[in-house]
Amino acid sequence: MNFFENALDFLFPKICIICGKIDKNSICENCKKRIKKYEKFILITKDKENSEIYYDYFLFGYSYKGLMRKILLKYKFQGQAYICNFFAKMLLNCKKTYDFFSFYDIMIPVPMEKQKKLARGYNQAELIVDIIAKNAQISNGKNVICKIKNTKTQSLLNYRERQDNVKNAFFVSQIENVKNKRIILFDDIYTTGATVNEISRILKENGAEKILVLVIAKD
Repeated sequence: MNFFENALDFLFPKICIICGKIDKNSICENCKKRIKKYEKFILITKDKENSEIYYDYFLFGYSYKGLMRKILLKYKFQGQAYICNFFAKMLLNCKKTYDFFSFYDIMIPVPMEKQKKLARGYNQAELIVDIIAKNAQISNGKNVICKIKNTKTQSLLNYRERQDNVKNAFFVSQIENVKNKRIILFDDIYTTGATVNEISRILKENGAEKILVLVIAKD
């Protein structure tokens, strides 16, 4: 670490994202233990008779409540982009998720509209995928899917409205990275699943072999 970095740490010491105590990491050991208590990482296999679901597997780490909800809200809506490091490390250090990274070919973050991304300053799913792709045996597919339709905020809609809202909102820009590939489709939060299901439909239409939807938290 050079003099400049030491000076920054002195003037702006790193703090735990949960309790606010000074800590060289983004989360202190006590809070890390608190989060670990709620860890699930449950894998759900698609019911083959359900033709309305296009992904093959669904894996989530936490329920979207309590401590994890608090962290995710900070990450998404309070400009704290650095929290991506915490989530990426969490997924990389979990054997269950890391094994999937080595088995699948490419990891695709759910894309955002350009205007929304500019307003927020970042795509929260994309930042995490960037880190995982650098540290695991998997390609970064952040440019494979584009969002081509402006949609309403999903949280304001019911289940059927959410499905209609995202229908035909996405486009595969790199078919060669989809055809015959095993794909991890990544997002931060899963509510009704309308968005990831619509993207999975487009991916399957373009020749995807298998799709695992991976999210940090399920509502």
